[in-house]
Amino acid sequence: MTKATPRRRRWRIGELADATGVTVRTLHHYEHTGLLAASERTDGGHRMYDRESVQRVHQILALRELGFSLHEIRKAMEGRTSLTDLLRSHLSRIELQVTRATLLRDRLRNMTTDGEVQVSVDELPATLDAMSRVEKRTQPHRCTCKLAAEREERWRRIRDELRDCMDRGEHPSSERTRAVALEARLLFSEIAGVDSTVSTILKVLARLSAPRSLAGWDPNLMQYLDLALAALENQPH
Repeated sequence: MTKATPRRRRWRIGELADATGVTVRTLHHYEHTGLLAASERTDGGHRMYDRESVQRVHQILALRELGFSLHEIRKAMEGRTSLTDLLRSHLSRIELQVTRATLLRDRLRNMTTDGEVQVSVDELPATLDAMSRVEKRTQPHRCTCKLAAEREERWRRIRDELRDCMDRGEHPSSERTRAVALEARLLFSEIAGVDSTVSTILKVLARLSAPRSLAGWDPNLMQYLDLALAALENQPH
């Protein structure tokens, strides 16, 4: 007597939803996008799914957990792109997002660290613009090591000369102080690509985590330079 072959397990759509932890609506969406198909239908037209369907849903969920779109998942499952290439491409996007999120975190931190500084909505666009310009110009790949070292040396000379002027009690509008301020403004123009918003950039730099090139620039010295730059702009041409 021939032994009957056991019938393979089948799941209705509600049972499949329970087995995989998703909603029936989600499964319908997977079917609509071509990611999932019923293995058969009953005489009454009900969808039935097999073990491969359960496995496929788990694969979709795993890829969704990694952040892939349904379109990307379908391409990978249909063999139109290799999963390795898809992962590499996705990794590049994630790294970019991490970089942007880190930049945003640093900006927020720099704008809120000083409890005495009130961030004004009116000044926010100019502040963000100045921060963006400084960030772009201070990225390591933007200039050669030689140029970076040269600019650091110029910063040190400007800082030391300006501090000497301040310590000697020279007025910010004195001829010597204005000459140092002019050097600072030229350097700002090279780094940030601007000239008319130097005062705003100074305020931003004072609140940023100072890089090596700004070592020694305390708030008093920043304010002194700010006054000297204002005097420089106000002198007759």
